[in-house]
Amino acid sequence: MILDDLEGLLGERLLAAREGSAREGSYSVTLLLDTEKARRKVMEEAFELTLELGREPIDRERTAEEAADLLFHTLAGLVGAGVPLSSVMAVLEDRWQ
Repeated sequence: MILDDLEGLLGERLLAAREGSAREGSYSVTLLLDTEKARRKVMEEAFELTLELGREPIDRERTAEEAADLLFHTLAGLVGAGVPLSSVMAVLEDRWQ
């Protein structure tokens, strides 16, 4: 499942590893270290996704791209804030029961 991948090597762990290595010029590392930038990108991507969802007709490919951008930036913000994705998933599980 893709959400498992977000916690694993494709997501949270990868971002956390990049934070530890702090490669100069890495966009991911910039987001992890600059919480203001991460917050702004989450707001920007949420707005862009909202715009795409309101278009008639909806461009499914573009909407998926914006949703992916929002997920990526949200995950980066969570990692930078020290909030594990497993905590978010636990909240969702509680809500769906």
